[in-house]
Amino acid sequence: MKILMICKGEYYGFMPVIAQTLKRQYGYRIEALVFATSTAELPCMQVYDQVHNHAAYLKTHVPHYSLKECVQYLQNLEFSGEVEELNVITYADRILKQQPFGQVIRMITGICHFWEELLKEVQPDVIVGEVACASEWIGWSLSRRFGIQYLIPYPGPLPRRFYFVGSPAGGWNSAEAAYSLVKQRGLTAEQARVAEDFLITFRRTRLRSAIHAPAFRSPVTLDGTRIEQLKKRARRIPFRVRTWREDANFEVGSYNGRPPWEPVWKDLQRILRHLSQKSLFETEIAPGPKVYFPLHVQPEFTIDVRAPFCTNQLALIENIAKSVPSGYRLIVKDHPGMRGLRPSHYYRDLKKLYNVQLVSPTIDSHSVIQASDALLTIVGTTGWEGILYEKPVVAFGPLGYKFFDLLYACGTMSELPLILSGAIRDYKPNRDLLLKFVWAMLETAHHGEWHDPLATPSVLDSENIESVAKSIVTEIGARTGRRSEVLV
Repeated sequence: MKILMICKGEYYGFMPVIAQTLKRQYGYRIEALVFATSTAELPCMQVYDQVHNHAAYLKTHVPHYSLKECVQYLQNLEFSGEVEELNVITYADRILKQQPFGQVIRMITGICHFWEELLKEVQPDVIVGEVACASEWIGWSLSRRFGIQYLIPYPGPLPRRFYFVGSPAGGWNSAEAAYSLVKQRGLTAEQARVAEDFLITFRRTRLRSAIHAPAFRSPVTLDGTRIEQLKKRARRIPFRVRTWREDANFEVGSYNGRPPWEPVWKDLQRILRHLSQKSLFETEIAPGPKVYFPLHVQPEFTIDVRAPFCTNQLALIENIAKSVPSGYRLIVKDHPGMRGLRPSHYYRDLKKLYNVQLVSPTIDSHSVIQASDALLTIVGTTGWEGILYEKPVVAFGPLGYKFFDLLYACGTMSELPLILSGAIRDYKPNRDLLLKFVWAMLETAHHGEWHDPLATPSVLDSENIESVAKSIVTEIGARTGRRSEVLV
């Protein structure tokens, strides 16, 4: 069994540890794809049988490409149906979309060539990595030509659990299959008890995944955790300087190829914005009927990749505001992790909408959900939380749990007024379906945490690494038919 692991961004501190466990305990052969020369030469990369340098390939080939030939190549590739729409992929990438037209065309061509050559050379059985940038999305598309499994880890909404999706759209296929099965057969008494206990615990403790904890820290708070994180970031300065000098704009897997002073400047801007923006938010939810839309983290692959046509959240909120029944308010709350990151005019534009109330990101989302008659979301955990509180949820994006019967999917904005009024008026909770849904999620999620170790150091605990490695092996076995999974 040969695995290709994608070590992007901060994951160079996480993936090699998983690889070491997979090699030691399961005898897998593992190679790595890295996006920067400085990453390729880190001592931790020696665990891999071979390391493939994405930036080095682009630096060598892209400057010599003919723009005309690149356009013809990309059009042929796109028309063949082997890749998704390349402009959708490009606009989902926070780095490439900032480059000029000609450079984007050449870079996308280089990325496609890189993946075609890499997959032919390595011939992996499985690729493991997030689809959070254009190159990864292209790699996922082209891997289908070679019949290669692509396991996309996703933290999901469950505490200390994660799951794998098979495409950037993020469908949780194993949970859907389990849910369909128990709808036919019913839950056993023990399965119903497990689901009920989880539901009770969730509501009593306002349960959240540990990966969300960093988002709730204020950007101006200097507690021990924050100071330690700043120290870790400071120790990475030489790495970032080297990456910027060696690879610059050819490092397209993270921000490591950007000028190293950029994050310092952005942190300073964030703190100043955060302090000046507090007066823009209301701290108490207005009385009366209301629906709730949470602003999503952006840029972030959960929205930019999985819901690329919903990225203009200002426009989406205006459409929601037009669609709510008369007399209703639309409550909008920013994600705690975005405090100070959006410009002030973003919030001022929201406040111009007469039936929109912008509340503080420090307000507990559980309180807003409980006070609302319906929730609207693109992706993310708010939909999950709304379902568990037995509220109607309208989804604009491809939620991993979109298979739940009581979820309202909105494909076009012209449908929204009818969908939303129907959700408010006609929704009826169904405890039996809810328990089956919760059990299916619990049963098919893998134990362990998958996250950036800089933000969530606990992912590097030996117990978690063992769980993650075992989950990869289990998922590979389930998808290749070597293991029959009995759900009931």
